[in-house]
Amino acid sequence: MVITGTCGTVTSDAVALIVQTAPVITDQPDPVTQCQGTNVTFSVTATGTDLTYQWRKDGADISGATASDYTINNIAPADAGSYDVVITGTCGILTSDAVTLTVQTPPVITTQPSSITECESNTVSFTVVASGSGLTYQWRKNGTAIPGAIDATFTLTNISTASAGDFDVIITGTCGTVTSTTATLTVATAPVITVQPLGTEVCERSDVSFSVTATGTDLTYQWR
Repeated sequence: MVITGTCGTVTSDAVALIVQTAPVITDQPDPVTQCQGTNVTFSVTATGTDLTYQWRKDGADISGATASDYTINNIAPADAGSYDVVITGTCGILTSDAVTLTVQTPPVITTQPSSITECESNTVSFTVVASGSGLTYQWRKNGTAIPGAIDATFTLTNISTASAGDFDVIITGTCGTVTSTTATLTVATAPVITVQPLGTEVCERSDVSFSVTATGTDLTYQWR
């Protein structure tokens, strides 16, 4: 400032005007969907004077999460939730958008398919129970994919001896692939006599034998 009087002029000291700005978010954090065991980072970009940051999960402060970026290593299902960051500056406080962390899990088989023994012409079903994200199924017989067998349960109707074999299922998810144990289908056949017993004549006090030939599963015999 210049001050002028009757006897002269004087100029004051120069002083600075510093304009401090309120916090403004220029880039919000983004939601994340990622597989269990990986690392994720949330970040925010903001302008303003003397900014500090506090990240929160589901509205609760996260200890030590006080930078513009927040990283979670080796994520687990327990890390899933809603995340935001409170930005504090000299001229105010601002909260970012809340974004979601979705933790996808790898496929895990909780119930394996079981081996089955069943009679010809009947219906059998193999079933697997699994957990995980984005699961799809492909059943196989003796290592070869079965067309259309893409559900958790695979059913065979009117089975025959040709249906017998080893069955398993490949389960593919967003975060990996797992193969079930092998379940064996054994097709039991009905008893069929291929050679009938024959009548015979023998002398008194001689020995005699009758015989029969039959096919089938687990046969037992009772002569009458």
